[in-house]
Amino acid sequence: MIGIEDERLQEALHIIKQNCQSRDQVAPPLSPLGGNVDAYVPYPVEVPVGGATVFMLPIEQFHQF
Repeated sequence: MIGIEDERLQEALHIIKQNCQSRDQVAPPLSPLGGNVDAYVPYPVEVPVGGATVFMLPIEQFHQF
């Protein structure tokens, strides 16, 4: 979690975008849990990993103790 002034928002977003790239990774097949064989995929699957999610919230005040 970070807090910044409005003037530095674009700079912070740029830094996050440079350092939090997503990529595809091959995930091994998982064995079916609970005997549910219908949803079992017997081969590796590419899944996206990494990245970042940014929430921007206006903060009227904060307290630091």
